Parts: sequence; structure tokens; C-alpha cells
Amino acid sequence: MIKTYVDANALIAAFRGDHPTANAALELLGDSGRAFVASAYVRLETLRKPLFYRREDEVAFMETYFATVSLWVPTNDALAESALRLAAQLDLGAMDALHAAAALQAGADVFVTLERPTKPLFRVPGLKTMSLYPRREVP
Repeated sequence: MIKTYVDANALIAAFRGDHPTANAALELLGDSGRAFVASAYVRLETLRKPLFYRREDEVAFMETYFATVSLWVPTNDALAESALRLAAQLDLGAMDALHAAAALQAGADVFVTLERPTKPLFRVPGLKTMSLYPRREVP
């Protein structure tokens, strides 16, 4: 099984279906050869607006995905400190740093995102980051 941490932007694209990478994201989510890894930060990023606006179909989609997650990375001070170090070293945004630190802590084989390969997220040491934008084969 490929331990895969899916960035919030890929989950949102999969649900909405209007992004050029939506099919690739849905294909990834349906891959039975993957063990999905997540953190509370992904839940926060993907569920805050659907819950606020009462978009029940989107909430159901996200909760269905979260039910498939086999490893939840605990949030704690050590994870936040690791994220802060990454953010300071690489000029990562706060949420990207939290996601990257969580993926590293979980020992994820791959971090899947819609970010472009030129972004700082792709320079995180020890994190194999794969972009679905533009569509690429995911290991």
C-alpha cells in the first residue's frame, strides 16, 4: 500500500469536478493500492465552508473520504514546531507547512497536491510531493 497524504486542494477539486485535475483527483481517491493519511488540518480546510454554508453533499463527500483514512496524524506542539521550522526555512504558507509536517511525521510515501512544482512545498526535505497540476502519473 502506498501511504498517501492528499492535500485539501485535491479533495476540493475532486468534489467540485470543475477543475482540470478533478478526474485525476477522483482516480487517486479510488485507487485501492493506497492507504490514506490525513490530519485534522485537512478536515479544517475542507469542511469549514461546506459546514458554514450547509452544503450537505460536499460535507458528505469529505466525510466519506475521511472514513477511508487509515492513519490520522495527531496534532500537537511538536508537529506545530516542525511546521514552523519548515515554514521558516522554505517560506511555506502556514497550512502547507502543517500538512507537510504531518505527512513527514506519518512517513507518507507521497504528498499529492494541486500546487505547481515551482512552489516551496516541493522543496521539503524527505517529502515526495506530486502535483496533479498539470496531470501527472501518481506513483
